[in-house]
Amino acid sequence: MSGKNKKVKKKKRFRLDIALIIAFFLLIVSFSAYMINTDLEDVLEGEYGESIVTHDYTYEK
Repeated sequence: MSGKNKKVKKKKRFRLDIALIIAFFLLIVSFSAYMINTDLEDVLEGEYGESIVTHDYTYEK
């Protein structure tokens, strides 16, 4: 028999490397979406319960 006529059964196996790449990509996308849609001032106010001064421009005057 020649090599062309032989049917080789391929066993489907779990590709861990592809799963890790997809998981890392989803993590980056979700983190980026969170950082784009969340203001730093809102997060700090929620953590400390009061208004936080993040920019002080009084020294320029």
